[in-house]
Amino acid sequence: MNTTFIITGGAGRVVTSIPALEKYHRLNPEDNFNVIVHGWHSLFWSHPSLQHRVIDSRQKGTFDRMIRDTQVVVPEPYQVHGFYNQKLHMAEAFDQEINHTNDHSDLNYNCLYLSNIEYERTKEIVEKYKKEKQVNKFVVFQPYGSTVDLINGKPIDHSNRSMIQDQSTELIQRISKSAVVFNVSYPKFRDKRDTHSVSLDNPYADYLRLLMGLIYHCDLFVGCDSAGQHIARTFNKPGIILMGGTDEINCSYPDNFTIIRKKNRLPVYSPLRISDIDAEFANRLNDGAMCFSKDEFSFIIDHIDNYMNDTKESAPVISGELSYE
Repeated sequence: MNTTFIITGGAGRVVTSIPALEKYHRLNPEDNFNVIVHGWHSLFWSHPSLQHRVIDSRQKGTFDRMIRDTQVVVPEPYQVHGFYNQKLHMAEAFDQEINHTNDHSDLNYNCLYLSNIEYERTKEIVEKYKKEKQVNKFVVFQPYGSTVDLINGKPIDHSNRSMIQDQSTELIQRISKSAVVFNVSYPKFRDKRDTHSVSLDNPYADYLRLLMGLIYHCDLFVGCDSAGQHIARTFNKPGIILMGGTDEINCSYPDNFTIIRKKNRLPVYSPLRISDIDAEFANRLNDGAMCFSKDEFSFIIDHIDNYMNDTKESAPVISGELSYE
């Protein structure tokens, strides 16, 4: 019997499922499996072995044509012991759920693909903005995660993954002195005081595909724990990731990115999809985890400036406890 995998959750979570699905395809060539995705199927476009297997969950007739005669598997990384004990990355937890293995050494993280036209169009956009601003750096900046809400006119994130608006705007202003800053945020979350960043709000374009291309061509990704950092990892881009209410072992890539969080402020684990009330209490205890002090924010600025002035291809990785001296 063939299999239907149902992948739920946000775009970043879907990206982390792809290495395990690739591996399943390699290990099970006899299974003509399908993948149903809730809203992010364009992440699989141009993928040589998965594109034709993936369908959006909202397509009519999915149950009768794809599901009824198959075995349904709904992998849930949040319910894997190693994940909720901060020992496994989400991609590894998907591998354990999908491939029933503890050996994750063969996962391929370079798992997103652009078409030639997407590659050239986004390259043209990046070069256009660099020329207009007369700089040679293009930075993709994602200050807010998918759990951010607009409350009292300000973006506020109950999961404490997103930056606060004032510091996000100041960071844009500082980076814009030496680079083009592409602001990933949805229009309603952008600060009206921000006159420095650029954005592309084309209602006729697939924004996720556009973002993939811009990240592919960027010189640096700066952001929080959200989809952008996962895309940047697939393209081996240097990144500076600001972490608050989530753990980098679970949700980011400390071997590839610079991880910065508040000093002496490790997150309380939020057991999503396991215990909703405990997740709520953890989020409350993590309040302020992304509100950096003046000294901490200066450290972030200095670190980005150092990278922008460096000719190396990748940003250095900071591990362990940070010192803001």
